[in-house]
Amino acid sequence: MSTCAHFVLRHRWWVIAFWLVVLLAGGTAAGHLPSRLSSDFSLPGQEGSETQAQLARSYGVSADLGYLPVLTAPAGRSIDRADVTAVANRLRTIPGVRVLDYGTTGDPGFLTEGGHSTFLLAYGPQPAGFADPLAATVDRTVKAAARQQGLTAEITGYNQLSAGSDAGDDGGLSVLGETLIGALGALLVLAFVFASFLALMPLLIAGVSILATFLVVLGLTTFTDVSFVVQFLIALVGLGVAIDYSLLVVSRWREERARGQSNDEAVITAVTTAGHAVLASGITVAISLVALVVVDVPLIRSMGFGGMVIPVISTLVVLTLLPALLSLVGPRVDRPRIHKEAHVSRAWSAWARGVVRHRWAAAAAATRWPSSRSSACRSARPAPTPWPAAASPTTRWPRSAPAGWAAGC
Repeated sequence: MSTCAHFVLRHRWWVIAFWLVVLLAGGTAAGHLPSRLSSDFSLPGQEGSETQAQLARSYGVSADLGYLPVLTAPAGRSIDRADVTAVANRLRTIPGVRVLDYGTTGDPGFLTEGGHSTFLLAYGPQPAGFADPLAATVDRTVKAAARQQGLTAEITGYNQLSAGSDAGDDGGLSVLGETLIGALGALLVLAFVFASFLALMPLLIAGVSILATFLVVLGLTTFTDVSFVVQFLIALVGLGVAIDYSLLVVSRWREERARGQSNDEAVITAVTTAGHAVLASGITVAISLVALVVVDVPLIRSMGFGGMVIPVISTLVVLTLLPALLSLVGPRVDRPRIHKEAHVSRAWSAWARGVVRHRWAAAAAATRWPSSRSSACRSARPAPTPWPAAASPTTRWPRSAPAGWAAGC
C-alpha cells in the first residue's frame, strides 16, 4: 500500500484526469443504461417457467405473459367462441400484443366449468421498469370490446399485481431521486462527523464510484442480460460503500495531521494503514457477492454482477482518487474544524469504558437481540394457505401445457 500511495502522489494530476474522464463517461452511460437493462423475473425450473416454455413450443409465443383478461358471460348464458374472438382481435390491434384465447385455439381448457367464463393469455413487450405504459390501454380496450359483446371483463397479471393497480402506475422514485435522498442523509451524518467542508469529499468519491460502476455495467450488458433492479442496487449500495471506505481513510488522515505530520506524510500513512482495511473489505464483499452469478435466476445473477462491481470500483476510487484530492486540497477544505482529533470524545470514551467493564453483559446483549428478532420473525410468519379446490388455477389449464401459472405464480 505504501508503493500505491507514493505512486498516486507522484502522479496525482494524471490520477485526477483519469477519474474525471471516467466520471464524464459514466454520466453518459447512466443515461443510456436503463434502455439496455432487462425486466426478466423468470424462475427457471419452476412450474411457471416450465409452463411458459410449453406454451411457447405449442403456440409459438416467445414473449413473457403480460396480461390475463377474464371474460364472463351474463347469468344463464355460456361463452360464445365468436365473442371471444372479437375481443381478442380488438386486443391484437395494440402494437406488440399477441393473444392466445379460446376463440383462436378452440381449446376448451380456456373455459371454466360450465363454460360461463374464459381467460385470455395476452403477451406484450416487457416494460423497462416497474411501470407498464400499455397497462391502461389494454384495460380500456378489453373492457370496451367485452361490453360490445355483452360480456364483463377484468384484467390481472404480473404487472398489475406488482403495481397494485390496473393502471400500472408505481408512483415510486427514480434512481436519481433515491440517490439524492440517500446523499442528503449521508451529508447530514458526515457534517456531524467532520464539522467542516471535508464532509463533501466522501460524497464526491461516492459520485465518481457510482457513475464508474454504471459505465462498467453498461459494458456487461453487451455480454449478458442485466436486470433493471441493478441500477437501484448500484446507486444506493454504492453510495454507502464508497462513503464508508472514504471515512476510514479521511479519518486516519485527520488523525495524522493532528499529530503534526505534513499533508503528504499524513496521506501516505492513511493509505498505508486504513487502505489495508479498505482493500480487504472490498475484496471480501466482491468475492461473497460474485457467488450469486452462478445462481440460475436472472434477477439474482444480475445482483451478483452489480454487487461484485460496486465494491471493486469503490475500492479503486478510494485508494487512488481520494489520496490525490487530499494531497491537493485536503487542508483547505478541512475548515472550519470544530471537532479536533487531538481531543478525545468524552461520550465515546465513556461508552468504550462501559463496554470493557461489562464485557460479558455487552456480548450477551449484542447476541441476544438478533436471535430474538429472528425468533419473532419466524413466529410471525403465517402458515401457507392452500388454494380452494374450486379456485385452483390448475383445474382446467390448456391441454397442451403442463399445470401451473404462466405468469410465474
